[in-house]
Amino acid sequence: MCSSSFKGSEDLKMEIEGVHNKKKYECNYCSSSFTCFASLKRHIEGVHEKIKKYQCGYCSSTFTLSGNLKMHIEGVHEKIRNHQCSYCSSSFTLSGNLKKHIETVHEKIKKYQCRYCSSSFTQSGSLKSHIEGVHKEIKRFTCIYCSNSFTQSGNLKTHIEGVHEKIKKYACSYCSSTFTLSGNLKKHIEGVHEKIKKYQCSYCSNFFTQSGSLKTHIETVHKKIKKFTCTHCSKSFTFSRSLKTHIERVHERIKKYHCSDCSCTFTRSGDLKSHIDIIHATIKKFQCGSCFCTFTCLESLQIHHAAHHK
Repeated sequence: MCSSSFKGSEDLKMEIEGVHNKKKYECNYCSSSFTCFASLKRHIEGVHEKIKKYQCGYCSSTFTLSGNLKMHIEGVHEKIRNHQCSYCSSSFTLSGNLKKHIETVHEKIKKYQCRYCSSSFTQSGSLKSHIEGVHKEIKRFTCIYCSNSFTQSGNLKTHIEGVHEKIKKYACSYCSSTFTLSGNLKKHIEGVHEKIKKYQCSYCSNFFTQSGSLKTHIETVHKKIKKFTCTHCSKSFTFSRSLKTHIERVHERIKKYHCSDCSCTFTRSGDLKSHIDIIHATIKKFQCGSCFCTFTCLESLQIHHAAHHK
């Protein structure tokens, strides 16, 4: 005789066909099969459709399975510790907590392995404390765009926003300039708007608004570092603009100074000026001391004086 009860005749009919005629009921969502139609129904509602029809009488929690509701009430509300440790007198409301207790306290199973060294721990919290205390300088946060890594997730976020995504969220309150890093905004305000010269030269009394300007000053003025080398010869220069001028004049012979009165060109501005003074302007700056005659060059004055004022 079967003790099962059913809501309708259709459920009863399917139950008789499944249990008593040994017919299996297969789930349309997965490969599970049941001899009892009611079991199949509970399986679909609880696993696939996630219907939480079991309401806790103590709180608003709902569950898909009656067994889960029972465990919830016993463990949370009634605090029934019916899971007894076989090694000691400890008892637990959940079987999972009992298992964790036995593994960590009695069997000393160290299943939490440190990925930076050979240390292992019985609890995840102990592993976390180990990493934060011993390996705190390890750069665990790696950028997905490049090979840079960081010790803190916040630094990684700042790197991605500033370098890769170019998000300029730091706006200057004095002008329309924006910056990806707060430090760059601070440097901008101090150097451009407030003109704060906090970088002092250790060789002289000069101050600078930016560290880069101080570095350039020391290298060029005091240390005389010539880091700009000509690729055509072995000559080196302290400034990039000096190297550029050297290449244009000496190696490429670029005559970019054009005379406005004729077709002559020159590599130096000084050569152009001398050309204009002598050829076009006819500036007579050499005056005879014995008369009112003037000459463009000293040699002409000497010839004049020898011929007329002996």
